[in-house]
Amino acid sequence: MNILIATSGNISRLEVSLLATALNKNHKVTIASMARDSGHQALAFTTSGNASRMERFPYRDAMRGKTTKLDGFSGIIVHEFYSRPADAVSIMLGEIMKHDLPDLVICGISNGTNLGPDVYSSSNVGMAMEATFFGVPAITIATEFNPGGNTEAHLKHVIKLLETNLEEFANINLPPYTFLNINVPRSKNYKDLKGIRYTRLGKVGKLVEYDAHTAPDGRPYYWTRFARGESCKHPMCDRASYEEGFVSITPLNYNSTIGGLS
Repeated sequence: MNILIATSGNISRLEVSLLATALNKNHKVTIASMARDSGHQALAFTTSGNASRMERFPYRDAMRGKTTKLDGFSGIIVHEFYSRPADAVSIMLGEIMKHDLPDLVICGISNGTNLGPDVYSSSNVGMAMEATFFGVPAITIATEFNPGGNTEAHLKHVIKLLETNLEEFANINLPPYTFLNINVPRSKNYKDLKGIRYTRLGKVGKLVEYDAHTAPDGRPYYWTRFARGESCKHPMCDRASYEEGFVSITPLNYNSTIGGLS
């Protein structure tokens, strides 16, 4: 298969290295990454009249002298963008790869889930949505947030899930402009996951909360923090399935009027 890994993270992140090297064993892999971590930009684009700059180089050069035990980099080309995540996918599919479109665009792996209202701010969700506008199958992949960053132990079951189900994800019959939003719970091993559930978007509420403070000069300011998503007890809800230990796979469409659970 011809696979484009599109990530809102920086190319040096372990999530990219593990995913790219695992899939490159049996597939053709290309990477589109951001020069700087660019989360929570949804489907935002660079505004009209401004340039989207990009650098292209072999994956080994992306290590920039860092030592790593990972192998399998051969043939992988990185396109590193100094713009918005949605720009990267649009330029890759509309220009750079337009004569050799990928069979699947994988957006992630995100360090932190995209459940419920999270999908409306996620850059990786925005990248997957952009891919569907070109008629290319796309998925997002996310797992439990680790403040210090994910380790290989945190990610091996996520990689195994993708390797095992890649053909299904690429060939599943979905309506136009629809992609799969996949959230993988924390697990020591792939076999310990309870299974896969195809779910619906859960309760939608506020994305962030603000704590009011006063600066030393007397002016008010507001400290931003993410709001805890409200649990949904419906068995087909994405968050409920995820919290039970199931892989939650939610088909999402750009037309949000198709609705979710309330």
